Amino acid sequence: MNRYVKWIGVGLAALGAAYLSGPRPSFEPVAPEPVQLTSSLSQLEAAIARDEAAAQLKPDNEARIVWADSTTKQKTRYSLVYIPGFGASWAEGDPVNRAIAQAYGCNLYLARTAEHGLKSPDALKKLTPASYAASAERALAIGKALGDSVIVMGTSAGGMLTLYLAAHHPEIHSLILYSPCIATANPALKLTTRPWGQQILNRVMNGEHVNITRYKPDRAQYWLTRYHTNGLLTLQTLMDTYMTPEVFARIKQPVFMGYYYKDDEHQDEVVSVPAMLDMFAQLGTPAPKKREVAFPESGDHVIASRFTSGDLAGVERETRKFMDEVLGMRPQPVTATSIPKK
Repeated sequence: MNRYVKWIGVGLAALGAAYLSGPRPSFEPVAPEPVQLTSSLSQLEAAIARDEAAAQLKPDNEARIVWADSTTKQKTRYSLVYIPGFGASWAEGDPVNRAIAQAYGCNLYLARTAEHGLKSPDALKKLTPASYAASAERALAIGKALGDSVIVMGTSAGGMLTLYLAAHHPEIHSLILYSPCIATANPALKLTTRPWGQQILNRVMNGEHVNITRYKPDRAQYWLTRYHTNGLLTLQTLMDTYMTPEVFARIKQPVFMGYYYKDDEHQDEVVSVPAMLDMFAQLGTPAPKKREVAFPESGDHVIASRFTSGDLAGVERETRKFMDEVLGMRPQPVTATSIPKK
């Protein structure tokens, strides 16, 4: 009997060694570099338009500036940068992102992150942690050009990138996080950055692509419905590296966090609510300067989009309460020229 147990132990050890020595996804480390932009706001707007026009995007997925006053196109006291989540465009936060910017007289930059919005069926194949982070850095740099103080708003993986930026840029004024992706609701994605992770992922997906068929055509215009599995490896690598207590402790800015939670059976099924709440508790932000609100009637992971949320009014209302009561901001009078267009 002991002999058989011994040989079973040897076999299991060999299998364990083979697993641990298996291939892992490998990316170059993120190395933030200064972003160079023109000092002319009109030239900056034109440069953004040229870059986006050359990117072979799906219709209306382009990054863009929404001016507080389109007749003057001047720098405002505050600017708002919106960073959408994994696979999504600016519409993931619409209309709340535009409504908030309009209410407080902010120039708004609707960012498009690297490899997102593409027509290509291989979208995200070339995405890396470095390029994903760099696109967020560029969005922040544009926000600085548009406003004296920058508020960064992010949904899901855009919230993850917002936290990454805040930890590296203490000059950011404040953060608005909608369902931030600290960890996925299904912990199996963590296996993708471990030995044989890419092979396991491609086996589960029955190939090298993720195909999404549940979106209605209007929503499908603004979300990727087919993308390369490399995107998921990149996403999990960034979470492994930066969604940590050490990073959260470095964040001192005021923070608003909203998320979908009604009860254990009715809550966010895309990202982990417990992971969000753990992150919120670990932030270096003083308690009076941070606020978290559950939206039980939103009914979806994406709480600020017209395509998904059942409580847009509530999300906007609570965000504005945070800006009024915590940030001390005051709504600005609305003029005809300040009403944003899509």
